[in-house]
Amino acid sequence: MVWGKVLGGFFGFLLLRWPGIFLGVLIGHWFDRALEQNMRQGGGPATQQLFIETLFAVLGHLAKSKGRVTEQDIGYVSALMQHLKLSDDAKERAQEAFREGKNADYPLVTKVSAFRRQVAWRRDLLQFFVEQILVLALHDGKLEQAEYDVLLRITQALGFRREQLDLWLQMAQAGQRFRGGQGGGYQGGTSGVSAAQRLDDAYAVLGVSRQASFAEVKKAYRKLMAKHHPDKLAAQGLPPEMRESAQQKAQEIQAAYELIKSQQGNGS
Repeated sequence: MVWGKVLGGFFGFLLLRWPGIFLGVLIGHWFDRALEQNMRQGGGPATQQLFIETLFAVLGHLAKSKGRVTEQDIGYVSALMQHLKLSDDAKERAQEAFREGKNADYPLVTKVSAFRRQVAWRRDLLQFFVEQILVLALHDGKLEQAEYDVLLRITQALGFRREQLDLWLQMAQAGQRFRGGQGGGYQGGTSGVSAAQRLDDAYAVLGVSRQASFAEVKKAYRKLMAKHHPDKLAAQGLPPEMRESAQQKAQEIQAAYELIKSQQGNGS
């Protein structure tokens, strides 16, 4: 971390000229150290446990937003728990969180905001959190208005804009088709997507238009891979149980990029 020292020295010079640089750098150094310590602590067991519990509580609230929790919802959540290989204790906590989230008076914004504070400065991890929720929202192939309203409240509580949610929804829907499963996530299926549609979906997975140049595609790919690298997310507080999900997302991004690269005739 160096930005605290850089900014401290700059503003110190503006206020006190040359003597102010030393004072500003010193204050900036204290700030950088405090920020680094905060980030290290935020990636520990407490953050990992809060990630899982908040995720399942939000999934419960999202499922209930349609009026009733369906057997398909329960099947997806059960499959997710199995996929994550949760310990007996962790599974029990996740089940309790899911039941709590289904309550009509569940304080969604309060809980999500508390999670955001726990992982402050880690927007990549927060984005990954939203992406996991989108899988449930889309697992039945449709998105009801009530579900969208809940997603919007979650997204805004995490500090993101509506436009970002809409883009991630488009990318998630394209990802479902690109993987070849209507349900996506952990239940699979086939969808009979044509080669042309699959290529269109590859562009959408990367968040770029079909008319994007290869340079734009490559830039989007590198940015997404940097955000979804499992090791980076783990350092930010991603639970070990979620690592495989992060790897699958990174593989999806890689596959979409490779398909576009092959179609555009670029070998590098």
